[in-house]
Parts: sequence; C-alpha cells; structure tokens
Amino acid sequence: MINLLKITSMALSREKRKQLAHALAGVIILLKAFDKAEHGHMILGSLLGIIGVTIILLTIYHHRLAQYIKSFDALVFLAEAVVLGIVSGLYFHDGKTGLPYAYALASVAYLTAAILFFRRTKPDDHLEADPNP
Repeated sequence: MINLLKITSMALSREKRKQLAHALAGVIILLKAFDKAEHGHMILGSLLGIIGVTIILLTIYHHRLAQYIKSFDALVFLAEAVVLGIVSGLYFHDGKTGLPYAYALASVAYLTAAILFFRRTKPDDHLEADPNP
C-alpha cells in the first residue's frame, strides 16, 4: 500500500496534486448538494451546487486565473476549507456520526494548506520598495 502511494505521488506533479485536491473538494460539495436537494432542501442544495461547480471551474481555469491573482491557490483552499466546515456542520445537524468528523478533518487539512500557500507566496517584484528613490 505504501509503495502504491509513493508511486502515485511520484507520478503526479505537485501542481497536478493541487488540482486533484481542488477537484475532489468540488465533487464532494456537489455530492452534498445533491443529497440536500434530494431531501427537499432546494435552496441549500442549489447553493452548495453552485459552490461545487464554481470550485470545479476554478480548477479547470486554474492556470489562467493564477496569472492574475497572486495567492490564487491559497484563496481556493481557504474557500474549500470554509465550505467543507459548513458541510461538516450540516452532517452534525443531520445526526450523522462518522462523516462530520471526516469533513471536519478535511476542512482543517484544507485550512492548513491555505496557510502554507499564503506563506509561500512571494511578493511581486514591482510591489517591492525601490531602494533608490
């Protein structure tokens, strides 16, 4: 099992792993949207559906948007952390016993990734102070 994970992590570049994490979060949010809509909560289901589709679209257009938004990855991870936290709360509210903890853990992991990506973001050269005014 460990060898399979090692081979998989070597086969996927760091960028592909980030995109996979974003896409997976979008799919998970879409699944919860369908679940809520199926149980008659159309407004919440629609809202979660819009968020899930938006995250998937952000994943698809990642390279284009990252050129214009300095901390794009960090912002997307932060948004996903918030939404996964909300989904965890919804599962707690529904009386589920195991799933809320999995979503809460995922939310913390995405929040950690957001913080790490914010710290890694380097300031643009044109924003730095000119040493010779």
